[in-house]
Amino acid sequence: MRLIEFKSGGDTLRGTLYEPNAPRPHPAIIFAHGLLSTRDEFGDYPQKFCERGYLALAFDFRGHGASEGTRGLVAEARLVEDLIHALDYIEANPGIDNNRIALFGHSLGGGAVLCATARDARVRAVIAGATVGRLRDELGTGELKVYRAVMAFNQWQKRFTRQAIYVPYRVTYKDIFNDPQARLRAQRQGFLQTAICADSIPHLLEQDAFACAEKIRVPTLIAQGERDRVVKPASTRQVFDTLTCEKEWYVVKAAGHSFATEPSGADACEFIAAWLDKNFSR
Repeated sequence: MRLIEFKSGGDTLRGTLYEPNAPRPHPAIIFAHGLLSTRDEFGDYPQKFCERGYLALAFDFRGHGASEGTRGLVAEARLVEDLIHALDYIEANPGIDNNRIALFGHSLGGGAVLCATARDARVRAVIAGATVGRLRDELGTGELKVYRAVMAFNQWQKRFTRQAIYVPYRVTYKDIFNDPQARLRAQRQGFLQTAICADSIPHLLEQDAFACAEKIRVPTLIAQGERDRVVKPASTRQVFDTLTCEKEWYVVKAAGHSFATEPSGADACEFIAAWLDKNFSR
């Protein structure tokens, strides 16, 4: 395990690379976290994949975690661009099997890996967990009106200050975890940002994983926490139904939105890894 850096959009992105002690060439997997989160939300998943012989890269998107960039500035196109540069970094490793590269994204990162897969033929399998189809569909009418008002105010005040405003992030640790101990551990890590840059709002309202899902032609696994309170299970199921490729649906029992570090996360990791092993052994 070692810390690594690569560039995207002029900013330095930082992550952790897990290199297996196994004969080359290795299959590879890249982990993509969710909105206002960090690579820490995957817990020990990268290490577990490494133990199975995968070269695993977990990194922080621009504006998140240890990476550079405007804090809390998020757009689907930016996430996809970061993933493309992560693929470039992985592909440059001489020990990689270029025919066995996978992406694993969670929440908004799940949508991002679907879009990166639709765009980049180097991806040969994709896993999307708790994936939101369209963020705007997750908002109530009143909440949507508030965000549109914030957008208008943000544009007005930027004429004078040239600085975007920040608004509180409505999702908390209590929302994303079902298990109290997992929630407490995450709170101690403090990987969630508490505010989002208002410049992100128009981009997030345009986010659309459905448009990407229908273009995917590689094996795809969609996973959903049974007790997810952040992304509607029906939304994730719609993403699955949109896929026309070889696909599989998996429910993480008794888990909340961020399932990797919940008690059933270990079983989920084993299932996901076995699914990927099966598809890469063909």
